[in-house]
Amino acid sequence: MGLTSDDLASGLSMLVLWLLIAGLIVAFSIARARRHGSTTLALDVTRNASYAFVLLAGAGAVMFGVSTLSSPSVSLDETTSSWMIDQQDSVTTLTHGGVVDDVPFGPRLVIYLGTLLGIAASAAIAWAIYNATRRAGQREPFHRSVSKTFGVVAFVVMVGAVVGELLKQIGMTLAARSLEWPAGLEPPFELSIPLWPFAVAVGLFALSAIFRYGARLQNEAEQLRHETDGLI
Repeated sequence: MGLTSDDLASGLSMLVLWLLIAGLIVAFSIARARRHGSTTLALDVTRNASYAFVLLAGAGAVMFGVSTLSSPSVSLDETTSSWMIDQQDSVTTLTHGGVVDDVPFGPRLVIYLGTLLGIAASAAIAWAIYNATRRAGQREPFHRSVSKTFGVVAFVVMVGAVVGELLKQIGMTLAARSLEWPAGLEPPFELSIPLWPFAVAVGLFALSAIFRYGARLQNEAEQLRHETDGLI
């Protein structure tokens, strides 16, 4: 199924919306930094952008939950939708544009939980960045909460994103199987485990170790300074 003009318009609209949000965040950060005489503009922009992402992720989770749990229609993912289109002549309840109607509550709940875990994983990364930039702005770049947050978020991303994707695949398959299929024919479950959460987790673990090592060096430097001051 090819790309339609409606798909292109929808994609461009979302791109413009995200660019507008990013522009507003940058403008707000610059105005606030100038008003308070801040000399850490890059930190301010990054901190505000990551915090805004956490808020948008929370709002998106609520909105998606309301739309998914209240509506009996489900938009299938690309893999399931492609298989459905190939088998369109065999299903007695037709689908339109990869959307399945009259889906039971159970599959919709599974899809929502999987999506929620994915949103939580991305929001956790943004929260770790927010905490790091906030502490750096407070002149505590190696605060112990920074390394601890990166370590915890690494586990959250690795587990949440993988389990979330698995639940989404299960939910999509159950939604497709909720249609009336001929005997012996039903949508297959194709397990696909994303690799990017593991790569991101490795990076977050590395950042956790780096900040923990920086905190140790800072403590040693402060202890040496106190000992030196005592000798003067």
